[in-house]
Amino acid sequence: MTSRARVPLALIFAATLLGSAASIRAEASKPELSTWALVLSGGIARGFAHAGVIRALEEAGARPDLVVGSSMGGLVGAMYSAGFTPDSMRAVFRRMPWESLLGSNQDFGWRTLWPRSWVELVSGGTQKLSVPAAFFDNTLINQTLVDVFLDAEARAQGDFDRLPIPFRAVGTDIRTGRWVMLDHGSLARACRITVGLPLMFPPVAEGEALLVDGGMSSNLPISPARAAGAERVLAVDVALPYPHLEENSSGIMVFLQLWDVLNKRGQSDTISAAAGDTLIWLRIPNAGAADFAGGPKIMDEAYDEAGAAVRSWVHRSGLDRAPRQLATPSPLLPPLASGIEFHGRGPVVRGRAALRELGHLPVGPFSADQLRPGLKRLSQSGLFESAWPSFRTRGDSTVLGFEVRERPMLEIGPAFTLGNDEGWRVHVGMSYRPTGLPLPALVKVGAAWRELGGTVHGRFEPRALEYGGSGWFASGRFHDMDTRIFDHGAEAVSANTHRFEALAGRQASVGRAPSLRLGAGYGSTRGSAAWDGVLIALRTQSWGADERLLDAEWGTGAEGYARGVAVFEGGVRRGGFKFTPGVRIGLTDGTPSADALVGLGGPHSLSGLHHDEWLGRRAYAGAIEAAFEPSRQARFYFESQVGKVEDAVSGREFGNDAIVGYGVGAEASLPIGPLRVEYGWNTANRDRVDIILGTSF
Repeated sequence: MTSRARVPLALIFAATLLGSAASIRAEASKPELSTWALVLSGGIARGFAHAGVIRALEEAGARPDLVVGSSMGGLVGAMYSAGFTPDSMRAVFRRMPWESLLGSNQDFGWRTLWPRSWVELVSGGTQKLSVPAAFFDNTLINQTLVDVFLDAEARAQGDFDRLPIPFRAVGTDIRTGRWVMLDHGSLARACRITVGLPLMFPPVAEGEALLVDGGMSSNLPISPARAAGAERVLAVDVALPYPHLEENSSGIMVFLQLWDVLNKRGQSDTISAAAGDTLIWLRIPNAGAADFAGGPKIMDEAYDEAGAAVRSWVHRSGLDRAPRQLATPSPLLPPLASGIEFHGRGPVVRGRAALRELGHLPVGPFSADQLRPGLKRLSQSGLFESAWPSFRTRGDSTVLGFEVRERPMLEIGPAFTLGNDEGWRVHVGMSYRPTGLPLPALVKVGAAWRELGGTVHGRFEPRALEYGGSGWFASGRFHDMDTRIFDHGAEAVSANTHRFEALAGRQASVGRAPSLRLGAGYGSTRGSAAWDGVLIALRTQSWGADERLLDAEWGTGAEGYARGVAVFEGGVRRGGFKFTPGVRIGLTDGTPSADALVGLGGPHSLSGLHHDEWLGRRAYAGAIEAAFEPSRQARFYFESQVGKVEDAVSGREFGNDAIVGYGVGAEASLPIGPLRVEYGWNTANRDRVDIILGTSF
């Protein structure tokens, strides 16, 4: 979801928002408009502002003959064209799980380790070694777009001119740098293409083209609108202005602007005074480019800023008042044809498994809504990275088809974590998706090595559970791990634990946000504690901006133990700022091994201490973090924490009194995992710098 064609994502970090105003240029010179298009620009989260302009247009009774959008403007424009009212857009913005959509895989890695691979050897039709294509897995956002536009897909049946308002999205062919018009096919897929900011999401193949975010070639898509037949345009630009540069300006700022000018010099999207075009440029100074959770607020701010200008333009243009009804009910389609069609870049080998995930299909005339449960199961199964549904009425039946991108049969890849505290870690994992089994299946096997020990682990799932679906699983692990015991900040001794466990259980979705995993089986420990018996474990974890985690285990028997950890963090966003209070509690009972103790220490636990330096039977901590997040790739934060550990095993010199810690740091998202740097200090007169590269595991 790019910013303005002339402003790259990085430039937003330093741009200064100007005062609130709407700039109107090249006012209409004709009393009537025969064919006019609403053109909506990219602007990352600032693109929510387009919904405020749409609200003003609808209240004034003006409805365009065509909507053309790039990037976030394409997404909002598609919703408008599909029949979403401003109020229904607001509801979608509010319930969208942005933290999950724009985050990494939601695989809980429960009792096993599944860090993101730095490179992957992929087998299944082709064999290649490749670096991950993007920061984020796009499965969840694909699933969400399918759900949002399902009724529109049934209505359009592959032709965007059949929507309540004809629509065009814009993508960028990375091989030529030119814009590509998207006017047919899956509406959800077109939206995924136009918001597909490079590095954030992988590109999408369209014929011979390889498409990414439309804002990279035509961020304010006036030229595409003219190519689609628009005689005049009302263009809405929500991008930030250029910063003021002078001789003493930062070299980084100068470089970024020069790079932007060179990169976007081929764009020629300008309004025409002769044609009577109108441009509304929204400053919306309180709208942050990374504030995806603030969609309704940004929408309202844009309405307040642009409302008067829109009403004045409508009055001067002499437009006929549009029909009041915008939203249309989901159409009733003829009965489904006997065969479901699956299409991909090559032969689709998981069609039968996909049919089982879809389950019972409706009999007789049906609405697209009836397919939602099956489509959700299909998207959560992990069979496909994307499965874009299509409807085509043929005679007295409806052909249901899917344009799919299959996941490879075999993936093998290493991951690394480097840190100055716990040292290096290496993980090699394999994911195998056999196609000959009678049900969707996923087999994962991995091994990890670190300075403190090693782990071998694996699991089998009838369907992939990492995207929040329900299903059975079986998992096992063995680790030989050292637990560091500290005395006055120096490692005094290591307590070794051999742990083996084998569990079987089930994951279930609980409401829309969290999932629950519950398993039981056999476990044993040797070394720091000797135990064997029945092991019962559970974990529930949320999927959104708020972290709600409960992880517990019980080892039965005379030498058994119980352990539980609860974490709650609730974030509040204000533009690019996020405030996150949190509570962490850990409790043990019985005879826990050293690796089952609870503790504090390290970044985001208790600053100034080594990771888990303060270990014991009971640990309590509270924290509040204030972070500035100029984009999804970077954040800067300050945090304050207070914590205590009772019955300490490590860090006994701290006693039972509470310690207050403070930390300041920065984090940048990279394809190989985050890079984190933090300086922390605390009231126990301890301080340290922590540097970590890679996903923790």
